[in-house]
Amino acid sequence: MHTARPLANGLSTHHPLPGLAFVDDTHLPLGDDGRLKDTALRTGDAHSRPDGQWWAYLPDPARPELSWCVRHHPVHGRSVAIYPTTHAPAVLRDWWGGALLHRAGGYWWDGTTWYRPGQTWDAERAAYRPMPVPAATTLTGVDHNDVRPDAARAHVHRVGELGVDEPALAPHWSDDLALWAARRAEAGDRPLSMCVVTLHAPELDASRLLGVPAVAATAGISPSTLRAYISRGDCDVPPPQAVVGRRSLWARPVAEEWAEQRRTAAKGPVTSPLDTAGLSPGAADTQHAFARVFFDQLWRRPEVRKRWSTRHRTEDEVRQVADELGRTVAARLDDILPVDALAATLTSALLHALTGRPRPGEDRTSGIDPSLTAMLRWLDRHHPDLARQVIRDAAASVRLRRGTAPAHTEQLLHRLLDDRDGGGTAAPASAA
Repeated sequence: MHTARPLANGLSTHHPLPGLAFVDDTHLPLGDDGRLKDTALRTGDAHSRPDGQWWAYLPDPARPELSWCVRHHPVHGRSVAIYPTTHAPAVLRDWWGGALLHRAGGYWWDGTTWYRPGQTWDAERAAYRPMPVPAATTLTGVDHNDVRPDAARAHVHRVGELGVDEPALAPHWSDDLALWAARRAEAGDRPLSMCVVTLHAPELDASRLLGVPAVAATAGISPSTLRAYISRGDCDVPPPQAVVGRRSLWARPVAEEWAEQRRTAAKGPVTSPLDTAGLSPGAADTQHAFARVFFDQLWRRPEVRKRWSTRHRTEDEVRQVADELGRTVAARLDDILPVDALAATLTSALLHALTGRPRPGEDRTSGIDPSLTAMLRWLDRHHPDLARQVIRDAAASVRLRRGTAPAHTEQLLHRLLDDRDGGGTAAPASAA
């Protein structure tokens, strides 16, 4: 479930969040994707895909408690927003799952379809089941552009003006949006018709939204119980779709899906904890191995076990446990993938690609197979020393087979790692 709360829009975003102030982000290296990702890897976190998508966060140099979260998509453009640094990893996890944008309290868009906030858990996929929004309409910058903006009321904030606990709301957002749109036009940036602002759907009509009493009745609890859940952050109560005054309002389908999830969870798991139905033997072994490790960490360590008491069950405590479990998986990566065997296989495959005879009709100028490039980059990201060894071994073998200077082959293979486009132009397949 998406619960991270954005504080403000970056001025260079293509997809502004309605109602939030715009903040000057000209000090970020947004014009140099490679430099931004390198900076994020040093001071924050960054991820990318071979199709050119990437997403990252990096703490602001002057306000490290605030982080800039940036998502780049080669087709759908760029999102830039500021979050509390403690929320930034959750934003990246949501983006990893396919969400390009979040609006209206967790409704999300994958570039084509709008979905409701994730609440219905699919145990087999270990993910929330996507629930498309009927009759959803995407509203862009053209739909929101004020034809008579008041430039005198528009204001671009500095990061130093932001608070950490509450979003920076813009009292004259249509004027701020018009200023943002004018800057986009001056820069010859993305057309407003391709800049997504929010969605509209029948279920999000203001007249259909439910307040606390109605949501509580849907779940079969009292309004005071629901308010207690919200104040304590318990029971995965979804964020409201709107807040009018101090009154939180939810879409009826969101309330009903939350209530149904509560009833399903109350019945207990439908399978045993070690059920491996649908898993391959290797995947089942991995599940059993990590289940044992996680049980030891969560139950047999007193300093962790105490966190299940109500007093310790806070967001920061749970995040720390989650980080520790994530580190456990990262530390045991070799138990999931035999990297030494992978390195040997990759070395052999690269040698064949660089020196093998072309098959009849094969175009050797098309470059090294993108799958080899992807695997070499994966190895470099997870085991950089081993990736360098693969490159040296491949270069040495090419020298023995073709007499090519190792430095030439190594330079060619390093170009694959240095290509920041995520798989754009392939390296020539000939090392001769």
